[in-house]
Amino acid sequence: MRIKTYSSDEKDTLAAAKEACGALQNDEPTSLVIAFTNAEHDASTLVASLNESGAPYLLATSCLGSLLCDESRAQADAGLSVLSIFDEAGAFGVGSADCSETDAFSAGASALENALMSAGRPFESPSLIWCALPPGEEEAILNGFTSVVGEQVPIFGGSAADNTVEGNWYISTSSHSGANCLAVAVMYPSSPLGLSYSSGYKPTETVFKASSAQNRHILELDGVSAAKAYNEATNGLIAKELAGGQILGLTSTAPLGKPVQLENGALNYLLCHPDEVCSDGGLNVFSEVIEGEELVLMEGSIASLTARAERVINNAIMLLPDDSKPVGVLLVYCAGCRLTVGDEIHPMLTSLQEKFESLPICGTYTFGEQGRFLDGKSRHGNLMISAVVFSQ
Repeated sequence: MRIKTYSSDEKDTLAAAKEACGALQNDEPTSLVIAFTNAEHDASTLVASLNESGAPYLLATSCLGSLLCDESRAQADAGLSVLSIFDEAGAFGVGSADCSETDAFSAGASALENALMSAGRPFESPSLIWCALPPGEEEAILNGFTSVVGEQVPIFGGSAADNTVEGNWYISTSSHSGANCLAVAVMYPSSPLGLSYSSGYKPTETVFKASSAQNRHILELDGVSAAKAYNEATNGLIAKELAGGQILGLTSTAPLGKPVQLENGALNYLLCHPDEVCSDGGLNVFSEVIEGEELVLMEGSIASLTARAERVINNAIMLLPDDSKPVGVLLVYCAGCRLTVGDEIHPMLTSLQEKFESLPICGTYTFGEQGRFLDGKSRHGNLMISAVVFSQ
């Protein structure tokens, strides 16, 4: 198992494709390619270049560019970044589907079945499912995946993002491309993987009950208008938007957390990000809320959001066998957190470069994050971070 990374900051898509994908084509045969791009790049040009590589690939847009860190680069906003996996003894496959042509559950199941066939192992559970999903129905897509392989296979990845939350994201494979496309890669690596999924936020003492909720809309918290209850608990954080409006940027440091109890009694929190106050006084959020469930008000800071990248990579490395050497990292970092930390992302990358010298790290800024806690269940959350560490 070896990992290589490539990137380009060229503004012209063709020039970027030639620089990053051209280097890929000149290398030895690749087992799997995962690429992240700024949504301003033209999808068809990148797809044409990736198709020429001959390797299975998935491409997804990332908010304000992507993240790339190795011994020579520490880029927080690469226009195009590529992670290439070389593993002759392993097996890898990619599948995709268009959610506009069928329901999200069926699209997820179909895409995963195609990926398993592509890997040549249609009846064998993979070590990891890696996905790039269109924002909106991630939970249904994950259910489609588990209908094929069960709930024991870890699912990691992220929801595609653009720069302005206007739906300009896209996901591409050799078979599908577009805003409603989903892509999934299955991995049967020849060496172990280290996996970590985390929030980096702390729980406060404020605990709500979702007394009225449906899908991604919370109408009431503790029997009170959700927007009013949230605003009071956060000392007027969204006071100017109580009549209705976008609150995405305001709530990034104060999301809601769903407690997940582990076997050892410890609690993890799956985050839920409020993004809009509705005319009925409710809150729209970026993940499903079940009526009656407990929601904890969480708190974060720029310092905690930048420190968590090193921590989640370390956690994943610690889960590798003692005789394994980490050789590369796939990092998913929430776009809302990326926008919140602003220019502090640059010293974060410099710190990662110093801490994990010569370890290539390729990452994306997403509108939703999929991963698995140590309780063994894969979930979709918001404002989360994850790391997949490859080894040899």
